[in-house]
Amino acid sequence: MDLNKIKLDRRGLLKAAGMGVAATGLSGPIMSALANAESVAGTAKLGKDGKRLLPWSNWSGSQTSLPSLRLAPGSEDELIDMVKTSTQTIRCVGAGHSFNGLVPTDDTLMTLARMRGLESVNLETQEANIWAGTQLGEIGEPLWEHGLAMINMPDINVQSLAGAIGTSTHGTGKHLGSISSTVTSLRLVTANGELMECSADKNSDLFQAARTSLGSLGVVSQARLQTQDAYNLRERTWFVPLEEGLDQIEDYRDNHRNYEAYFFPHGDYMMHITQEEIGGDIPSIIAGAPSDGYETFRQISEVIDYVPMFMYSTLMNFGLRAELEGVEIKEGRSYQVYPTVRDMRFNEMEYSIPAEHGVDCIREILATIKKLNIDIIFPMEYRYVPADDIWLSPCYGRDTCAISCHQFHDRDYKPYFAQIEPIFLKYEGRPHQGKLHTLSAPEFAARYPKWDDFLRVRQEVDPEGKFLNSYLKRVLGVA
Repeated sequence: MDLNKIKLDRRGLLKAAGMGVAATGLSGPIMSALANAESVAGTAKLGKDGKRLLPWSNWSGSQTSLPSLRLAPGSEDELIDMVKTSTQTIRCVGAGHSFNGLVPTDDTLMTLARMRGLESVNLETQEANIWAGTQLGEIGEPLWEHGLAMINMPDINVQSLAGAIGTSTHGTGKHLGSISSTVTSLRLVTANGELMECSADKNSDLFQAARTSLGSLGVVSQARLQTQDAYNLRERTWFVPLEEGLDQIEDYRDNHRNYEAYFFPHGDYMMHITQEEIGGDIPSIIAGAPSDGYETFRQISEVIDYVPMFMYSTLMNFGLRAELEGVEIKEGRSYQVYPTVRDMRFNEMEYSIPAEHGVDCIREILATIKKLNIDIIFPMEYRYVPADDIWLSPCYGRDTCAISCHQFHDRDYKPYFAQIEPIFLKYEGRPHQGKLHTLSAPEFAARYPKWDDFLRVRQEVDPEGKFLNSYLKRVLGVA
């Protein structure tokens, strides 16, 4: 294919499927999106002190709770005091971008939103000390001013640093690990209020457990990240026919710094995205980029509720086919190129499977969707992450392919995910630690060689379970 440079952004590409809807003449009143269709469960109540308790909800609205106490320490000393004197279970919350039950608690909900920013940098080792409540999107500019940049980033940058580390959040790239893999040391406040520093050389077992801990060991106050020289990126995005694209995946994975793909249920086309470091004086990208295009898929999903199942493929392919010769090129500072705006809420399931099984797995998922006529139109994301040695990382000991399935926040995700999750398990999948799954302690134990070591460290630093909610007790097998 002649990859001609044209003026077309990724969001426009994703919106291409909407052309098929318009062509059918079915657009109109049913095209309006249902904003905030779900309200937070439960009515506000009064606590023991007579003050009104406010409900909490994660970003998608799938997880809710009614904390009896909310805490927001503004310093490490305040954090230590709050943890030490607490008589309740404590759960920490960042941006609320975890889809499973990591956060909900009716006891104490703690945010580190007041503990943010770049604390210091070591230009010789290219390491940066960053407060745990800092959002990923707040790290890029301060690092750039020191001539540094994060080695890799996910395409959502609103998560807190501690939350991203605790769930092994990742971007994509055959040789580029998760954010957790770039952590060189951590400061952790344990259940008794002790501030512990850990690294590969100091409290090494705690370090291996804390780099992906689900927030079950204590409260991370600060992390030291390995960075690199500041760099610019060129991102290229284009569509190809599905079978052609599937045959190209491993070649693109092996020959580009970053590679990911998007797949469209019931469609016969897919999308490639590659990123490469480039030199030169690149203008910074203007803030306020357009939306990510998922609003269009939401509109399509409303339309197809009124058309027969056999038209799903017709509607998808009509729009996607129009973009086969289009290539989006985006250039800028690395921290500006990585993220996309997520203006449409959803729920998500992601599994990491051995990298060599990635193509076979996505083929089976797409075939299953068509065979069972599953009512889904939301694109699927496909990425590669290398092996690491972090005990509860989905990439522990093996190169992985991470495949993400989504459903709109106000639609029941369970029927769709229930059909796809067995396919992930068939390919020895490990679930993302911040996303939806149905596994419990025995299944986790079978998938993680260092599972017992993690449980041992957790018991040592939090024997009374101060940082455990009902979800964590289930997945960790703690009575």
